[in-house]
Amino acid sequence: MTPFRFSIGGLVFSGVAIAAALTSVDAFAPASSIVRPASSSSTLLYNRQARRQNKKKKVRSAPSFVVDEEEDDAPSNSSTTKNSKSSEPILLGGGEIGFSSEVPESKIPVAKATSANTPPKASKLDQELEGKRIEEDGIVGESVTSAASVSDMPVASGQQQPDVSTVITDPETGIARIQQGKYVMDKVTGKAVVLSSLGPEYRLAQMFPGVPPDTRQKHRFDWSTVTVPEMVQRLRDACTVPLKNSQTGEEWLGIPPHPQISNPAVDFVLANRDYLGHRMKKTLGRLKLRAQSQFQKEEALQYRTLWKHFLLLEDHISAPFRQILLNAEAKIGPNFGNLDVKSYCGGELYERTASYLVLKSMVAHWEKKYADAQKLESIPDDDSYFLQQLYTGDPKRYLPDPPIIFRLDEVSRIVVMAQKMCQSFVETPELFDDLPPEVRFVESALGIKGGTALRQFMLEEFCPRNNVDSVSLREGLRRLYQQMFNMQIDPYGEITMTLWNLCVASAVGTDEARDPYEEYIGNVRGTKFETNPGFFQTYTFDHDKNSLVRFLDSAKRIEKGTAGSAEDIQRQVSGEVSQLLGFNFGGKPDNVEPAKETKRYVVPEDRAIGRPHMMGWLELLGEDEELMGGAKNEKEKEEKFEADEWVEVEK
Repeated sequence: MTPFRFSIGGLVFSGVAIAAALTSVDAFAPASSIVRPASSSSTLLYNRQARRQNKKKKVRSAPSFVVDEEEDDAPSNSSTTKNSKSSEPILLGGGEIGFSSEVPESKIPVAKATSANTPPKASKLDQELEGKRIEEDGIVGESVTSAASVSDMPVASGQQQPDVSTVITDPETGIARIQQGKYVMDKVTGKAVVLSSLGPEYRLAQMFPGVPPDTRQKHRFDWSTVTVPEMVQRLRDACTVPLKNSQTGEEWLGIPPHPQISNPAVDFVLANRDYLGHRMKKTLGRLKLRAQSQFQKEEALQYRTLWKHFLLLEDHISAPFRQILLNAEAKIGPNFGNLDVKSYCGGELYERTASYLVLKSMVAHWEKKYADAQKLESIPDDDSYFLQQLYTGDPKRYLPDPPIIFRLDEVSRIVVMAQKMCQSFVETPELFDDLPPEVRFVESALGIKGGTALRQFMLEEFCPRNNVDSVSLREGLRRLYQQMFNMQIDPYGEITMTLWNLCVASAVGTDEARDPYEEYIGNVRGTKFETNPGFFQTYTFDHDKNSLVRFLDSAKRIEKGTAGSAEDIQRQVSGEVSQLLGFNFGGKPDNVEPAKETKRYVVPEDRAIGRPHMMGWLELLGEDEELMGGAKNEKEKEEKFEADEWVEVEK
């Protein structure tokens, strides 16, 4: 048996795959089915500015908001209505929601600085409009193209940003925090991603990788009949290669040790890139938990090994794509507000494609923030609406000095400029007209309302005009979606969900609309192992007496008018605080009850909802559970809290 040679560098493409990428720079299989049109005809379906100049306008409730008389190009909100159809997607990023930079003054006050000694600096809005991150002590602030993070460690003044993300210890708190690097790290090599030096066509092939036709034919699923068990088994077979112990000479078949990968596994994933992705990640995770909850340890270990290996493959394959978009962010962010997009968004095809995706993601992200700001403005300032306010928008606005922009009048200025920048890019033929068809289709599709009209446009207009068949176009959309799904949620989550809705809407009436994953990851009816192949049994725990869960379980709601006397309220509150913190406030209570024997914790029924108690299967893998870190001995299994060491101070 000949041991297999592992590929621990960048993606290894065969000569046939590169040749396919060179002859058709769309770079997704089957590449040969797409031919570039000789002319550079514009594919832009609408011109917002010109149409608004020619149409009558009407004013809604807010006098400063001007909306088109005919809203045929507005993003569909049909999912929120009773007559909505499942084929009609919710689309963000179209730039046609009727935003205006002239909005009334926000009722939400401007956040104040936390310290009077803080030196004066530009306002948060001015910092973002200049393309900078919001400066905030100890926090990575938001920018127009990047999210804020309270957990990441910012780069100190005079300190150089590391090449790749690094875990460092915060000198003030002693807590380990991640400091983001300048480059995306390839988890296979542990080093920064290296883009190909062979030319722009090869970098485009790294951005949208494919496989040769013979490899594709060998590995490709038949989506009309394939089942999840078949997909999982074929994935396991592709990942299983001959292994050899260099010290003992022992040979066997298995999945390479982390973080090594094999070429056959990469080929298999690339051949089925649009059918695997995050839905396979979720499925493998559920199957692992299902086996574990049935106390099938060996099967759970096998699923976990495959799951972890597939996550590594996904990270490795998407790393060049993420790096190329990160490069585009670095160009677009500092130039925010500059409508001469050609001066900083030009370059090779792969660079312009990345620039468009960053611009479109920026538009969708800020349109969502605008919608959240509008909703916050409309929610009454009343305690009964507190929860509605709480789950609307970005919760980072509740920080003492929020590192984000969230007020309506400020968000409006950013979203309008983002729309103008994206529109300027699309209206520049040398930037936009030769982008991959699936990317240009996104721009056109966002101006179409309704799934039926979308499919009609795709089949009757877009595909004939761009000399591409609908099957290849839909596959390209799915592959683009899988790549975008590997980007961070903020700020790419909104455009990624828009891509998914386009994939679903465009596939209606075809074999591609079939979803074998649904019964595994979306089955809400089956609540037993027999009726749900993705079901795993959850259970309740014996939480420590000082845990927040026990505190919330025992806390009683004090309704207005039913609380009783002040002494009753004080006794109830002090008892709950004592249970949470481990000691009493305000001295010893008048009536001290004798210590009772510790009893088994009984979970309230409204939270237990019939689930079993302390099954223990989460600890089934013990030391083998790398994600949780099993206890090495019995002493380590006992959970300890700092409050256990607290003592009451006698006065």
